[in-house]
Amino acid sequence: MSGISDEELTSITRAIHSRYGIDFAHYEPVSFKRRVARVIARHGLENSLGLWRKMLSDGQFIYTFIDEITVGLTEMFRNAEFWLRMRSDVLPQFYPKSRLKIWHAGCSTGEEVYSMAILLLEEDLIHKARVTATDLNTQAIAQAAAGAFSGAYLSAYQKNYAAAGGKRTLNCYYSPDGDTIRFNKINRQPFTFYQHNLVKDPMAEEFDIIFCRNVMIYFDDVLKLNVLRLFHGCLAPGGFFVIGYYDAMPDGYGQFFELYDPNTKTYRRVP
Repeated sequence: MSGISDEELTSITRAIHSRYGIDFAHYEPVSFKRRVARVIARHGLENSLGLWRKMLSDGQFIYTFIDEITVGLTEMFRNAEFWLRMRSDVLPQFYPKSRLKIWHAGCSTGEEVYSMAILLLEEDLIHKARVTATDLNTQAIAQAAAGAFSGAYLSAYQKNYAAAGGKRTLNCYYSPDGDTIRFNKINRQPFTFYQHNLVKDPMAEEFDIIFCRNVMIYFDDVLKLNVLRLFHGCLAPGGFFVIGYYDAMPDGYGQFFELYDPNTKTYRRVP
């Protein structure tokens, strides 16, 4: 099929919310529609009604649907200038502090998490860090927790790492395992990975830095403001909030955050 109508999208969104409590109503409609159509085509379903029938007949299919809808694109040390600024300006502000709590919200398969871990090691902050990494996608968060990635991207990761001011070589931090590289040489004790839904799940912890990069591109402005309210509530005063290069802040974001660095889309919590 070539696509689905707005009415079909609204219908399937309401049905999912009613039955499973998962709210996609405020996802950016063009992107969400494209992803739903892709799931329908991939599983050989005729239309949105066929998709709903599949969910009703297969109790596990909703998890497959979520995983395919929320698949993310990421890579290690993506946007090298961001990591340079993080290394030279943001992280040094935590040298005098006794703790550093970081939340990677919507971490996808974890490449960003391990990039940050390497910076923490190289800047001698890993001993005081506690890192929480979450995502709605169960398969993605499982891969992130395993720290295993395809070796096919290693050359690109090595170039990104060097451009991001790497102080060693990337192979100091991983072990080859066939066609896979495993980041098992990183002290992973401070890391916690679990599934979390930004749309409806609370977050009880307080963090010093929150990453939510290239996640809000899928949200409309109503949902963006709701998510920003969540982040503001669990970010320490003066804490840093980082969005992706393709993300856009909604009107009204100033009640929660002020721009710190426009080049890297880094913000700080307002009181």
